Amino acid sequence: MNIVSVFAGRKPNIEILKKYLDIALELNIIDQVHFWNNTRNTQDEDYLKTISNLRRTSSTGNGNYNLITPIVLNNSFELKVKASNDIHINITNAETYYEIILGGWNNTKSVIRENNKEIFSLSKNGLADINNYNNFQITINNDILNILKNNELIISQKIQNNFEIKNIFFKTGYKSVGNLIYNTTRNKGYYFMDTCEKNWKNYYNYYCDNEFENDIIIKCDDDIVFIDLCKLPKFIDFIKNNDFDLVFANTINNGVSAYVQQNIYNLIPKDIMELEYPNGGVFGSLWESGKNAEIIHNYFTENYKKFLDHEYNNQVVTINTRFSINFFGYKGKNWYKIKDSYTFFQPDDEYYLTVTCVKNKGFKNILYSDFYVSHLSFFKQVKSGINLNQLLDIYHKLFNTIEKSGRFKSKNILKISHN
Repeated sequence: MNIVSVFAGRKPNIEILKKYLDIALELNIIDQVHFWNNTRNTQDEDYLKTISNLRRTSSTGNGNYNLITPIVLNNSFELKVKASNDIHINITNAETYYEIILGGWNNTKSVIRENNKEIFSLSKNGLADINNYNNFQITINNDILNILKNNELIISQKIQNNFEIKNIFFKTGYKSVGNLIYNTTRNKGYYFMDTCEKNWKNYYNYYCDNEFENDIIIKCDDDIVFIDLCKLPKFIDFIKNNDFDLVFANTINNGVSAYVQQNIYNLIPKDIMELEYPNGGVFGSLWESGKNAEIIHNYFTENYKKFLDHEYNNQVVTINTRFSINFFGYKGKNWYKIKDSYTFFQPDDEYYLTVTCVKNKGFKNILYSDFYVSHLSFFKQVKSGINLNQLLDIYHKLFNTIEKSGRFKSKNILKISHN
């Protein structure tokens, strides 16, 4: 599979990024999008939940229920769950709810509660499983609530007459990380990845699982506001078929990329701005200036064909300095090499991946010249007065222009990606 994992997220940014991801999913360029919940307010978090399906859940305490939408047929649904303990499933109608707790009390006991009153209890070890997905089927038939694990009946309990499942909620609690798979009725391909603590440790540990060994993982910031979908298949194939570590997109509003665009490919005229290679790959005149960022964005959106259609002859640029990790691809089978990218012993994940790993682990990081994305802003640019609303409007218009031109039609993507 090809998975785009997004450090999410701010709604205004996601709204434009999602336009590109929708097409990439529709055309099967990518298979899944994972929104990692590092939002800073409830409004943005609520928005993410409305456009995705719960895939990962975790909690330092009781946990918070999330609405899920598995396919319900004949008052029955199925969930595949991998979790160490405290699997909570809440089924409701207008007046009544049944809370099903599987593997509670340190994976020793399961109960059912009707409107917060316990009506069933089972002492049984090991109903939850941290190492394997187990299929749980919840069925209501003739006023009997049946729960099956891998087709084996484990619970059967009489409930109220004519109870019909209207809503389903899910959580894990008490330091349990849950992984969830189900056939959904909405938002196909989009998944919500909950994080109990808002740091990157959850993210970097997650993809080390053997489940992702044959996958390509793309790390994407939430403020990527343009993706050249025509070259995305080539970018993914390049990662699959070559022995590199981090493969970076040629990124608009990135100091190192901007230097390459101007001084190697002559794409940015020096009369609008002279771009230096940032000292050690970090900071620099573009990074620190909202005005300069606006100039770069405006020039790109007005001349995007110049960048996208340039003949790069499959050239790559070796990156031995720090590089902003706004968008990169990596092989799932090698993800273990970056598992510890966020620790308390490192300045930050970016420094670790692009400096420490190059120096100490022999990482081969490269910029893939022929694939463009656009990164909206750095915090220093925001502080120095960048007009984000205006730029977002420009990028919405750019998407509409390119879509109208037919460039993102499947036949054009197929043609360009194979040139």
